Amino acid sequence: MVQTRSHGKPGARDIGKGGDSSATGQKIPQKRSHSKTEASNDSNKVKVKANKRAKKEEKEDMKSQSTQSKPDSLAKSTIATLIEKYGSLPLSDSAVDEPLSPKPETMLALLLNAMFSSARISHELAAKTLTTTIKAGYHKINVLKKTSWDERTRVLTEGGYTRYREKTATALGDLVEFLEENYQGDLNNLLPGPATDSSPSEIRKRLKEIKGLGDVGVDIFCDAAQAVWPCLAPFVDPRSAKTAEAIGIPSDAQALWESEEVNKDPMKMARLAAGLTTVRLEKKETEFKN
Repeated sequence: MVQTRSHGKPGARDIGKGGDSSATGQKIPQKRSHSKTEASNDSNKVKVKANKRAKKEEKEDMKSQSTQSKPDSLAKSTIATLIEKYGSLPLSDSAVDEPLSPKPETMLALLLNAMFSSARISHELAAKTLTTTIKAGYHKINVLKKTSWDERTRVLTEGGYTRYREKTATALGDLVEFLEENYQGDLNNLLPGPATDSSPSEIRKRLKEIKGLGDVGVDIFCDAAQAVWPCLAPFVDPRSAKTAEAIGIPSDAQALWESEEVNKDPMKMARLAAGLTTVRLEKKETEFKN
C-alpha cells in the first residue's frame, strides 16, 4: 500500500490546534503582543501633552497679568507726572489775589482766559494777553466798566492780541453789560444752584449766551473753573481727552476722577486737565510714550 505525502507545511495541523508545537515536537515561541505597550505609550504621550498645555497656559496667564499690571502702573505714573510737572492752573502765576477762590475777580479772570485762549492765536500769545489785561485790572468788573473802547484796544495791543483786538475790545464792553444786566456783575450768580451742586449742562448753556464764547471757550473755562466750582468736576476738554488716550491713560473724565492720584478732588482734576492741555499744546506726548 502506497502512502501519500502530505503537501501541507510540517506541523501546520498541530499549530492550528495547539499553537505551541510542530511536527517535530519543538515549541515555537509565540509573538509578543504589543497592545499593552502601545496603550502605555499613548497614555504617556497624553500626559506629556497635558503637561505642556498646562505650562503654556500658565505662561500665558503670567504674561497676561504682567501686561495688565504694567499699563496700570504706567497710567498712575503718568497721571502723577501730569499733575505735578504740568498741572499749573491758568491763574497760578497771575496778579489775581485769590486764584483758587471763587471770588468775582477770579471768575472774571477765568472767563477772560477762556475768551483769549479760544481765539485762533497761539497759546503763548493768549497767555501774554491774559497777563496784560489782568495787570490792567480788567478782571475787576468796576475797572473794566470804566474803560473806553480805545483803551481796551490799546491794552490788547500791548498784550500782542493784534489780530482780533477791535472785535475783542467790543466783546469786552458787551461782557460788562451782559454780566451787570443778568448776574449783578458777578459770574458766580450764573450758577443755577450751589457751587457744589449745580447742573453742568445748565452752566454751559448760560455761558454760551456770552458773546465771543463758543463751545471751545466753554470747554476751556470748565477745565479750569472746576477747581473753584466743584459742580463742574469731573471735566476734561474733549481735545485733551484724545491726548490722554494717546499717552496711555483713560480718556474718560469719570475714570480719571476716580483714579488714586485724583481721588475725586476738584483741584487735582483741574490740575490734571491743565497738564493734559499743556502736553497737547506744547506737543510733549512723546515724553510719555518712551
